[in-house]
Amino acid sequence: MLRRSGSKQSITLKEYGCWGRLRRSPNFILFTVFLALFVDMATYGIIVPIIPFIVSDKISGGATDTGLLLAMYAIGILLSSPLFGILGDAFVSRRIPMLIGLVGMLISTVLFMVASNFYVFLAARLLQGVAGGSVWTLGLALITDVFPAEVLGVQMGKALIGYTLGLVMGPPLGGMLYEHGGYQAPFIFIGIVTLIDFGCRALIIEEREEIVKALKLQGKQSEAIEEKAEVVAARKKERMEERTSFWKLLKNRRLVGCVIITACNAFVFSGAEPTVPLHLAKTFDLTSERIGLVFMAFSLPTLTAPISGALSDKLGAKVVCFVSLLLCGAGVIATGIFQNSLTMIILLFTIVGITGTAILTPILGELSAVVRTTGSGDGFARAYAMFNMAFSIGILVGPVICGIVYERHGFRAITCVMAGTLFIATPVVLLWIGGAEQKKQDLTKYKEYEAFRRPEILRSKYSLEFSMSGVSASTEECGLVGFGGEKAQALSQPVSRDDILKSASMD
Repeated sequence: MLRRSGSKQSITLKEYGCWGRLRRSPNFILFTVFLALFVDMATYGIIVPIIPFIVSDKISGGATDTGLLLAMYAIGILLSSPLFGILGDAFVSRRIPMLIGLVGMLISTVLFMVASNFYVFLAARLLQGVAGGSVWTLGLALITDVFPAEVLGVQMGKALIGYTLGLVMGPPLGGMLYEHGGYQAPFIFIGIVTLIDFGCRALIIEEREEIVKALKLQGKQSEAIEEKAEVVAARKKERMEERTSFWKLLKNRRLVGCVIITACNAFVFSGAEPTVPLHLAKTFDLTSERIGLVFMAFSLPTLTAPISGALSDKLGAKVVCFVSLLLCGAGVIATGIFQNSLTMIILLFTIVGITGTAILTPILGELSAVVRTTGSGDGFARAYAMFNMAFSIGILVGPVICGIVYERHGFRAITCVMAGTLFIATPVVLLWIGGAEQKKQDLTKYKEYEAFRRPEILRSKYSLEFSMSGVSASTEECGLVGFGGEKAQALSQPVSRDDILKSASMD
């Protein structure tokens, strides 16, 4: 039922049944964004262990070409993010521009399979970045559309698990598929999971889009145009407010420190991607599958992030970040010293992976603390957008510089460059990142801080009501969020979407 505020007038919507209620479910939307982040990062990582073989076999290039190829992904994200922000304003539905971005991923996959020219490979990698820009710009915004502020942080965390899984599984999976299935196997896999992702995005039913469609079906064209215009105007207003809030947040030294450290960290880890596979293949004659397994020493330690987060809560971000930077830098230098020992390289990669994760985990907490304590209650998206921009700049510069240094001076030289970058960040930590005393002050302010609420700028004058009367299927079968236990006693009464969303969870 579609009901207009302050009016008894209502419109009956199309009966979708259990399948339709699942498509409307916030949990289905959350799963779709989770899958999108997984596909994005798996696509990013799956190519890492096979890029040296692509560059050497297909285009007869070197480390510099490898670095440029990897850096094009970051360029795609940086260029496409503002574009998708504008497209997100122009459409009532978030999923339509997200589908446009995914078309870029499919074209990229085909180009990788058939390309033999270096510039075609660059275009394919650029399109991968464009697809990633659509996910980070619109996917997380879609979650904020369907979940209330009280549970938004938890739901964002669940979606970001897809990012971690893709990052961990990408390199070893790419190496294994390339080794056992040939050159095209990794890209066939990417194409399959991209099509699954495309199907999930296409199935989403968004509330504001559904309202516009319902009004058009009832012949209320003027009301539908008015509803669409309100959505577009509200989103443009929100984007303009975000630009202003960026400057407000950038005045905070803690946030600037977080941005610098993030860029340095991304520089180091992305700089390893074009150079380490070349060194492993050249020095130890490793196959792409084994190179992917070696990279797991980098990726698997990211699962220890909760430990560094807990230490940061007790000791403050400054101590954890400072110690981690020193240990990570020392591990990188030691990797250069023991460059001819595969056992030592794997051991040191594990240490670098653990300490590298321990650098970023407190930084994410610092970003949250800055937003909460500056009173910018709706600034979380902007703070994490800055984090993503800093990360993108790091992965743009890192592969290019490290690729050039490796080609001219060797593996030991790039370990010195990467370690130096980490050591340069240590004064920033000491001067600008909060310590244990700052953590206590933050906690005091948290008690005064109400759960952050987004401005109700996306609220329609129409409301959707759901009734289960006359439906024989159980609530579990229908996949409805928020129905169960005591709430199931009132199934014959209309239930507002807000009531459903307030109890939203993902079991």
